[in-house]
Amino acid sequence: MDHEMRIFVSNGAVTHFTLRELLGLYQSWQLWLLVSVGFLIMSTGHPVTLPQFEGFGVRLAFWVIALIIYLVVSVPYGMAFDWAWRRSVGTPIPLIVLSVPLVLLSTITAALGLAVVFEPGRPLTDTITWQMHVRNIFVAHVFETAALLWLMPALRVKREDQRTVALAGRRLPIRDIARVKAAEHYLEVHTPAGIEVLRERMSTFLEQVAPEDGVQTHRSHWVARQNASTLKGSVLELPCGKTVPVARGRQKQVQDWLDRFPPPDVGASNCASVNRAPQS
Repeated sequence: MDHEMRIFVSNGAVTHFTLRELLGLYQSWQLWLLVSVGFLIMSTGHPVTLPQFEGFGVRLAFWVIALIIYLVVSVPYGMAFDWAWRRSVGTPIPLIVLSVPLVLLSTITAALGLAVVFEPGRPLTDTITWQMHVRNIFVAHVFETAALLWLMPALRVKREDQRTVALAGRRLPIRDIARVKAAEHYLEVHTPAGIEVLRERMSTFLEQVAPEDGVQTHRSHWVARQNASTLKGSVLELPCGKTVPVARGRQKQVQDWLDRFPPPDVGASNCASVNRAPQS
């Protein structure tokens, strides 16, 4: 679920997100509010200008069913499309190219299914026209662009502010952790307030963080994204001038991580040197 997709949006920007973030977007009330408004507008449209089915109920059912198909198929479809695009092209996927096959699959399936159930005497070719395809693709593209450019970044910031890790019975905000060092049965957790020494295992910490949070450079060291700088041989330089060791077998992995998640330009990060008493 941490597979990352890079999308070229219509305004010229390149956005990226993981499949885990995409599922989080699907679960947000902000997206469902946006979708509900769109459903209301499209379902109450005049049949002449929005040719679909006779009756508000069937038109509303069309959009609901099409959305369900879209949501169910989108994750496996996105993974397969991204895999093929990376191997054949290698550049970020244009959103419209990614979206069109999924929208057509969702809307055609929903329209044909409803036609069979509610309008069996009507030719299937009359149920969905090329004008309807164009309109559906346009509407979907507007919603997808809004979701990627505004909703997902807002949810990402909110989620980052709220995320914590549970260590030794305590919860620490991930955004405050600059780096972590394992020392025997303890963890040295570097934060802006100093070094928290907690009786905990490194594996417990690593289970609670994502690749975009930071990187494990050595079996005993983890560095947050905002606290990483440059890989030089067997050490990773920190913005404050200190370094952490990088295991020989992890050097390529760390460099690939730096290329994938460039550290933000935040100046000198935390290099706390004040120890606090171990917490059991």
